[in-house]
Amino acid sequence: MSPMPAQATRLVRSRPKPAREGRRPIRSLRAPMAAAAALLLGAVLTACAGPATVSSKGGRPIEGGTAYFAEQPLTPPTYIFPLISGAYFTTENTSYFQTLMYTPLYWFGDKGNPSVDYSLSIGNKPVFSDNNRVVTITLKHWVWSDGETVSARDVIFWINLLKANEADWASYVPGGFPDNVQSATALNSSTVRLQLDASYNPTWYTYNELSQITPLPIAWDRSSLSQPVPSASASNLPDTTKSGAHAVYNFLNAQAKALAGYPSSPIWSVVDGAWKLTGLTSAGMATFVPNPKYSGPDKPHLAKLVELPYTSAESELSVLRASSSTGGPGSSGQQVSVGYVPDNDVPQASTLESQGYHLVKWFPYQFDYFEPNFNNPKVGPILRQLYFRQAFQHLVNQEGWIHAYYFGLAVPTYSPVPAQPKNPYADANASSNPYPYSIPAAKSLLSAHGWKVVPNGLTTCVRPGTAANECGAGISAGKGLSFTLMYPSGLSYTDGAMVDLQSVAKEVGIEISLDQVTPTTIASTILSCSSNQSACSWQLGQYGAGWLFTPDHYPTGEEIFQTGALGNVNNYSNSKADALIKATTTASAANEQSALNAYADYLRLQLPNFWQPSPGTLVTLQSNLHGFSPNAYGFISPEEWYFTKG
Repeated sequence: MSPMPAQATRLVRSRPKPAREGRRPIRSLRAPMAAAAALLLGAVLTACAGPATVSSKGGRPIEGGTAYFAEQPLTPPTYIFPLISGAYFTTENTSYFQTLMYTPLYWFGDKGNPSVDYSLSIGNKPVFSDNNRVVTITLKHWVWSDGETVSARDVIFWINLLKANEADWASYVPGGFPDNVQSATALNSSTVRLQLDASYNPTWYTYNELSQITPLPIAWDRSSLSQPVPSASASNLPDTTKSGAHAVYNFLNAQAKALAGYPSSPIWSVVDGAWKLTGLTSAGMATFVPNPKYSGPDKPHLAKLVELPYTSAESELSVLRASSSTGGPGSSGQQVSVGYVPDNDVPQASTLESQGYHLVKWFPYQFDYFEPNFNNPKVGPILRQLYFRQAFQHLVNQEGWIHAYYFGLAVPTYSPVPAQPKNPYADANASSNPYPYSIPAAKSLLSAHGWKVVPNGLTTCVRPGTAANECGAGISAGKGLSFTLMYPSGLSYTDGAMVDLQSVAKEVGIEISLDQVTPTTIASTILSCSSNQSACSWQLGQYGAGWLFTPDHYPTGEEIFQTGALGNVNNYSNSKADALIKATTTASAANEQSALNAYADYLRLQLPNFWQPSPGTLVTLQSNLHGFSPNAYGFISPEEWYFTKG
């Protein structure tokens, strides 16, 4: 778990599209204290498992006040331009910062629902025609803070910048958006028409392609501050040519790297979101006030929002402990209105609850896993054997780990289309474990495929070959089941889970050498590679992180499991999987669910990764702050928050 869900600190890997979620510390599975802590916490978690949105019962809503939001440790906002590169692709920059000021064309995940919310979106529901090759988008009447209307031309501006600078965009996937757009035309001031290069599944295209668009104000369409501010009615603006779009992007990117100038910038002060930035310290404290010209349906109730930086999760917890949760709205800069219980301190949640904090569980829409390197020259041939992956998955005690290391605050993962939080995409199989924890099952699979199983020793191949009862292609006689598993330091829950896996694997003669490294090393090492490259030396890798479906919200696999995908860092390749993935992106509306089910049901059994529990976050809310609701994709909506007076 992370202090708040989403890509989290990116202790994320900077990958093209998928966001990575940071995680939380835990304890050893075999430690009695951990089990006891899990049992003691049960009542607390049950108590806070009610409605996702905290209501105003017991108090009268008031206007004004300052809400203090706890940033994740050592992850201050560092980039404001909402056409973001991989180097800055973090939750703090996107979900907690940019989207407060610059509203995406479509808003997703409100009230915990993993779906689009058109009532909160600038764009109306897109209309698909010509056998789903043409998309027509009409915009509602929103305005920028400089008085200009949010127009079709602003959408085209974003697309033009992207087309000319796609290599600098964190979410770029070759063949995806904007490559699949043949033309983008502003039919009038409020209507955009996209001509696509093929017929696409309307749900997939809306959730995974249109979801990425953020209209940009024409006031930004220049290459220096000395140039006059352009208006929407101007012609021949620089973004209409590739060289001009390059120049504009380079200018905006440079401005985005000048953090100290954000609050006074004539560029970044033009917003269409609910909030305007008025202060940003070198430590990362960001101060926002309501945008008086905000056009959205939820006008802010708060007078101010302050995002507070912390050097560690423990320092945030110390503020929670020292503060009374019943103080007046924004009564102190040390008050944490919306915070989190650090992962290894979850058993102390009852103490915080006794201080008056509301506790809310937040589970992002994601799946969690660790990765086998299919191209590793030493163990890749073993990892490519489905029977071995099945045997290895039988050694992952998800339910046991959840209770012992995650303090019960996690859900199991059985499918690339997760069953939880509740969503319309997962079929019944997503809640069923095809490879339940079973040492005998693992032993039987290995024995049946040519391995001499030596419990507490080294299991070796005694029947090399490619027959059904032999070890498999590329595996020689006498080859032993010995692996190195790399995982990030600083996450005690991962420590416990990996030590337990190592211990259980010994019972079937699998040797696992644990290699605990820094998150930075993880991000720079677990990358796609060829077997003849020195970079392919990693064997098994654990990010301490999950795959969060943002900014692509439809749970398909083209970015992580498709052959050659930039997010497919473990080099998985399966032609049937590729075909099933493609079908999810091109299915008609009538067939989209069956196509998604076919993809999920195949991949959950094929084990392109090893599934592990997906943790949540325990959020703390000041007792008189209401309106907070966990978002399925990790966004925050402080315009919905308000204080009450008892």
